[in-house]
Amino acid sequence: MRRLRAAVAVLSLGVLAACSTPLPVPQPDAEPAATPPALFQQQADDVLADVSATLAEADAAVDAALLDPRVTGPAREIRGVEYVLSAAGDPDAVTPIPEGAQTLVLPTTDEWPRTFMAVTESPDDLQAPLLLVLVQENPRAQYRLWSWSRLFPGITMPATTEPGIGSAPVAPDSADLAVAPTDVVAQYVDLLTKGDQSEFAAAFTPDPMRSAIVQTRDAFVGVVGANGSFAETYTPDAAGVTAIATADGGAIVVGTIRTVTTITLADSTMRIGDQTAALLGRDTITANLEIQWLSVVAFRVPPAGSGDPIEVLGAEHSRVQATGQ
Repeated sequence: MRRLRAAVAVLSLGVLAACSTPLPVPQPDAEPAATPPALFQQQADDVLADVSATLAEADAAVDAALLDPRVTGPAREIRGVEYVLSAAGDPDAVTPIPEGAQTLVLPTTDEWPRTFMAVTESPDDLQAPLLLVLVQENPRAQYRLWSWSRLFPGITMPATTEPGIGSAPVAPDSADLAVAPTDVVAQYVDLLTKGDQSEFAAAFTPDPMRSAIVQTRDAFVGVVGANGSFAETYTPDAAGVTAIATADGGAIVVGTIRTVTTITLADSTMRIGDQTAALLGRDTITANLEIQWLSVVAFRVPPAGSGDPIEVLGAEHSRVQATGQ
């Protein structure tokens, strides 16, 4: 009888063991196959709407201080100067920046600063669309407009990954491109300085901004003539560069350049006009004149190993200061 009871007890324990539920074992969360976009299309559209509202308020008041919540960097400096010119009577000084975007290039990153780009719809003045760069400096900051550049006629923007997937940011010193982003700006500065004598002349396609700078420079030289001297220098601006990958492994690179034009007169007087006179506060000089320009330039840079040249997609070349006597 005891043996029967013992057998029944052992059998019962076996049945209970077989029916018990195993304790759960913690499993780590699966890592995503790829980093998702830092923001989605609707969020980007909302950012652009907020930036547009800030611009509209500041434009109406012609008050640069109102830009600060949503505008920074080169865009803040250039817009502030546009307000000075507008207040001086230039009706076309303020660049129209459309709210709507026909193309968004959204970043895939979990780090800051974060940057995205947008190609606007065509402005009401029927000029070419603008390429906007917007930056979020840290997790608590708003995205702010960092720059705009006007796309050149006939330009086709390079293909990028659709916004729902996102495009990878590119480091300023990246070796994945034919030329690192910071070097692109430095080489373009050398090209502006030396023209066809630059060792990088064949590395860039011709572009309207370079042609316009040469024409303006030649016009100044012609006006000064034997009555003085003329000099112009070009340097990469401290604002730096930003870059996002394209579908072919290259990148859209946006950089800034500072130009200084210096005229020194010898016992003569020169009459100046348009925006230079407005920034200087008078229309004649008798000794010297210095004009500072800030340029935002957008490039298409091919991937490493490519034999294609760097293409200048668009630019904004703006007077930002004039001093002299």
